[in-house]
Amino acid sequence: MGVSPAPASAGELTAEHVQALRERMGWEKATVALHFAALRQFARWATNPIALSPGVWRLPAGQPSHRRWLTNSQLSRLLSAARGREKVLVALEGLNGLRRIEVLRLRGKDVLLQEGCLAVLGKGRNGGKWRKIPVHPVVKGLLRPFVQGLAPEGKLLPLSASGADALLQRAALRASPSGETLRVSHHDLRRTFGRIAYGSGMDLVQLKNLLGHSSVEMTVHYIGLDADRMREGLQLVKVGGGPGRSLVVQGETSK
Repeated sequence: MGVSPAPASAGELTAEHVQALRERMGWEKATVALHFAALRQFARWATNPIALSPGVWRLPAGQPSHRRWLTNSQLSRLLSAARGREKVLVALEGLNGLRRIEVLRLRGKDVLLQEGCLAVLGKGRNGGKWRKIPVHPVVKGLLRPFVQGLAPEGKLLPLSASGADALLQRAALRASPSGETLRVSHHDLRRTFGRIAYGSGMDLVQLKNLLGHSSVEMTVHYIGLDADRMREGLQLVKVGGGPGRSLVVQGETSK
């Protein structure tokens, strides 16, 4: 947890322990809520007074809405630190842009190695839509031993959502520099893929199709290009004399 000593029972759990979990765990919001609810229930059973303090159990501020991504070096370090199923999970999300649910839905027959493609079932109220996308060369190499002998209907990674979260956090902890914690969620990996792919020259329409978005505008917002373009636009706004100035200064507009 990062707090010493670690609690030996639910009765010894303190607010500092919960705070350490909040700061170190880069889980999705729903997973955080699930684990916090279970931990709080254990504290109630143990008649631990912190179970009655709502402020102790608030969810991490901003986690569900703030867009975050890794640098190239962070993604490389995470992929290098990941092992076995961790590496497959990180690669599918960080190098191919899949959602967590899409990774967990992959079956043996959805991995089309001879074609170099994946048949991906996206999210959605009615089970999602299918899309067929090319697989990254690194991902293809990682998938090969996992699909050998796997039944057509067998799950590539037979995990629950929380199990996938645990895999990712183990890899992130292993990839963290001394004294730091690499915070990363499944959405962070997808956004990272999008940022790197776009920065490498991929067309936005191609990127939209890979990510399974319904519009290019959604892709632009998802990977943060809208904020980037606003920042770039602000750099063009000049104060003072010179050609091209268009900022209103002291009530006057100059051309």
